[in-house]
Amino acid sequence: MMKTGMKQENPIEEIWRIREEIAKEDDFDLQAHFQRLRQLEQSHPERMGSPRSARQSSARRVSEDPPP
Repeated sequence: MMKTGMKQENPIEEIWRIREEIAKEDDFDLQAHFQRLRQLEQSHPERMGSPRSARQSSARRVSEDPPP
């Protein structure tokens, strides 16, 4: 087995570490976190999906007549 010099991190521990980093960005304030996410949504609407648009597009597909 080759040693790469990188520490093998448990995936769960990596998730916990990343979650901690994200929480620190907003001083562990959940309302501040969601406010920042809303601002990102507004500044990059092309990157955001919504359940409503997904439902509407699937509803259109279901209501279309099958091809001849």
